[in-house]
Formats: sequence, C-alpha cells, structure tokens
Amino acid sequence: MINEALLKNEELAVFGLRSLYSDFGYTQYKMSKFEEYDLYVRNKDFLISDRGITFTDTNGKLLALKPDVTLSIITNLGKSIEGIHKMYYNENVYRVSGATGRFKEIMQTGLECIGNIGIYETAEVLYLAIKSLALTDSNYRLEIAHASLLSELLVSNGIGKEILGEVLEAVKIKSSGLTDNLLKTEKINECQAQLISVLCRNFPDFSSFASAVAPFITDGECEKLFGEFRDIVISCENEETKGKIGINFSLASDAGYYSGIVFKGFINGIPQSVLSGGQYDKLMEKLGNKGGAVGFAVYLDSFERFGEKADEYDIDTVLLVSGKDSPADILKAAETIRSTGESVCVLKTIPANLRYRRVLNVEGL
Repeated sequence: MINEALLKNEELAVFGLRSLYSDFGYTQYKMSKFEEYDLYVRNKDFLISDRGITFTDTNGKLLALKPDVTLSIITNLGKSIEGIHKMYYNENVYRVSGATGRFKEIMQTGLECIGNIGIYETAEVLYLAIKSLALTDSNYRLEIAHASLLSELLVSNGIGKEILGEVLEAVKIKSSGLTDNLLKTEKINECQAQLISVLCRNFPDFSSFASAVAPFITDGECEKLFGEFRDIVISCENEETKGKIGINFSLASDAGYYSGIVFKGFINGIPQSVLSGGQYDKLMEKLGNKGGAVGFAVYLDSFERFGEKADEYDIDTVLLVSGKDSPADILKAAETIRSTGESVCVLKTIPANLRYRRVLNVEGL
C-alpha cells in the first residue's frame, strides 16, 4: 500500500491521470530516450521549446534527449494509419522548463487520438483535458479557440493575405491600438475592425461568443466550422464546468500546426498554463501521415510547488536506544510504532536540527 503523504504533487497527479485515460480505453505508449535531432529541427514550430539537449552518437548521427513525445508517436505509427489509435503516455522529457527557464527533466503526462478522427473523438479529448484539470485542482479554467474558424472568419470578411499577419498579431496580443492603426491607415474597414474587436475578447462561455460572432459568419465554410466548434465545446459544458470553460481566440492566432481546436488549461496559484493541446492535422500532413490527430499534454513540473505545505516535523517519533537494547527488541519497538501510522527514526542521540513530535525509549514499549 502506497503512503500518499510521501508522494510529491506531480507524482500524485500521474496516478490519477493514468487511471483516467485507461478508463477511457487509451493504452500506454513508451518511447525511447533518444530520437534523431533532425525530426525536432524540422518541426520546431510545434514544440513548446525549440531548444534541446543534443549529442553525437557513435555512428555520427546527432541525437536529442527526448524533448517531445507527440512527434515520436506520429513517426512510429507510420504513414498509413488505419482506424483510430488512442494512446496516453507518462514520460520524462528534457527541455527548458516554463517555470525556471532552465533545462530540466520534466515529468509529462498526456494523450493522443490519431487516425480517422471526427467530432466525437475531438470532443472526448477536450472532455479528458477538462477532467485532467479537475483532478489536479477544482479551481481550474480551460480556454478554447479554433484555428481554422479564425482563418475563415478573417478571409470570408475580406481581410487579405497582405495584412493577415498584422491582424493576427492584434488578436494574439488583444491590442485595440493595433486595430485602430489598421483602421486609420485604411487597411481595414469599420466592419472588419468590429470583427477583430470581437476576436480580441475573452468570452465566459460559448453562448456569449456565438452571439458576438454571429454577424460575421458570412459563408458556408465558416458556418460549417462554427457548427463543429459549437458541437465540440457544448458537449463539455455542464453544471460542473460552468464558469470554467471560456473562449479565447488569441490562442489560435499563433497556432502553428494546429488546424482545429486549440486549448490551454490553467489552475489557480500557477501563473503559466499547466495543460496545452489541440488538433494538429497540419503536422500529420507535413510528416506524410494520413488522417487527423488531436491531443494534449499536462506539464507536471508546474505542480512541484503547487499546494506545498511545509512539514511541521521531519519525523513523528524518535526511538532512543542504548547499547543494552538488543536488535530484536529495537526492531519490534520500531514496528509497533510504525503500525500506528507514524514514522519512526531509531537514534542513539538526537541531532540538533531534527524536528520530531515525541521521543520514546525501547523500555517504554
């Protein structure tokens, strides 16, 4: 039986997450510790950090100490993917930590759903992302966007490629100043400025987003993408998630390989996101794989100090012994104490800096 009091926050999270993913039919994936560095260089836009730890193998190939799991999964599945593959992983990756800004071994847990995926599979992954956040802390928030819907909204409302970068930057940083400048220089009109303003806002639920964006859904493709986004998000909205799921299209403005939903998860007390994911069909296409893919990762290094409480004591009981006590009596006394659920440390003298609840002698037991 595991004493949970001895486990770190990130270790406790791993057990709960692995159980959750297994219950939904995801099987565990194990990757090798080293991968060819070229794979990561060619797809650095997909990575959380484009900096990795590299070395030259005995055959002259440049290898990387695994900075990412998703790329490994896609590569090992091959280019002809049939059906749907549901996998979860619990791996230590090696990259720059968002918490410290330094190279670190990071415990990471996540899942991938790859192959002939549809709206249900995407909704299931989003649902499991929400459940993952709820397992770590009840005070969480998931922010969601849709990369293809963002692009279609802009294009269908007449925003050309020549100013698309500026518009996306305005949405990314939620800048009314950049939008006003585009309007003043007549690069956009009043209606387009209103659309950008809507996309710069945070919405507390899908309903409020739908009302604001409705006037800008002007063609069939935009209506189709909006419908898919709606069906995915509202499938996860219920009384338990009320006030915890929001729409934030700044996530989709710098989406890289993401083509569908994009999302990030936050919990109170940690400044950066602890969960990130989305649908990355563009990456699949670039790697020559057929089918779609959606998944997310939970960054467990963020939990290291989350909810930590300083222990009042190093040990519950100090068992003081002398040269007259037999080893058998000492072990019997130590086991008697441990059987009550307390920790015990057998000592001849007590160090000055040791914090303990009580002191006992063998004779007293």
